[in-house]
Amino acid sequence: MFLYPPKKPGNTKSMPAMPGLLPGLNLQLDADHLQLLGTFVMMGLSRRPGFKEEMEQMMAFLTRMQEAAEAISVHMETVQKEFQKVKAKMAERPPRAISQEGRKEGMPPHLNPLLQHLFRLMS
Repeated sequence: MFLYPPKKPGNTKSMPAMPGLLPGLNLQLDADHLQLLGTFVMMGLSRRPGFKEEMEQMMAFLTRMQEAAEAISVHMETVQKEFQKVKAKMAERPPRAISQEGRKEGMPPHLNPLLQHLFRLMS
């Protein structure tokens, strides 16, 4: 009747695919059942007027999303390479000593002069 492969005899346990679909209704739908239901839904939708245009629009949208994802991936790789270059340069440089004369009393030595000025203004 259906072009549907029979279940293997050793696989008697079925894991429910969506146990919380309808809480009052206890359906044991496994992946095979959902695939069959999805096929029926798509067959029903394909007869609706305008379905082909909607699917073409959806595929064009998915294609644009894939292209955008690939462009983002390329940019992220470039950013990662630049970060590795900067990290390598920073590792090569010896740490600079903090000058004691530029430091004001009561301020930690590692603060930027602009931050020191801001902290002075806030206090």
